[in-house]
Amino acid sequence: MMSAIVGILGPIAAKVGAGLVKDALSNHLGKAGGELAGRVIDEIAIQAGVRPEDLSDLPVVDVEDAIRTVEGDMPQILALWSQGLDGQFALLQAEQAENAWQSGWRWGWMYLLGLMWFVRLMVVPVVDVIAQTRLGAEMNIEVMLTLTSWFLGLYMGGHTLKAFGAQIAEAVKGMRRG
Repeated sequence: MMSAIVGILGPIAAKVGAGLVKDALSNHLGKAGGELAGRVIDEIAIQAGVRPEDLSDLPVVDVEDAIRTVEGDMPQILALWSQGLDGQFALLQAEQAENAWQSGWRWGWMYLLGLMWFVRLMVVPVVDVIAQTRLGAEMNIEVMLTLTSWFLGLYMGGHTLKAFGAQIAEAVKGMRRG
């Protein structure tokens, strides 16, 4: 979906002379620029007054106006994006400086949750079939989702949890539609 939107917005940005927006939407910034491109698309959608998915339905003139406005805001957007990258790098350096006990809880929870999900999704169904039990039906998956959400919120930050929630919501909407 994002590549389709970029395919629409990139040429329009080039047409109106919005070089910073065009560069942010292209692959010039590499994989790390994907987050910036998403933020730029969100900003364009906000300026246009629609959801990002609906940008392709707007008249080209409205999209051009939104891109011009965002082009003027690009120095601030780039500065915030850069500060975010600096913060991530500082966190990485701080984590590497900690001893094993201080950062061990993150790895411990990560592997514990991975093991729990593996057992619940891969082992329990096999045991249920072979042993004719109802372990899967009796296990409370909401508790595992809650623990996973807490871990995502504490270790990876609220933005990761928000993105994870948005992906789950989109998946559920897609299942209902289709």
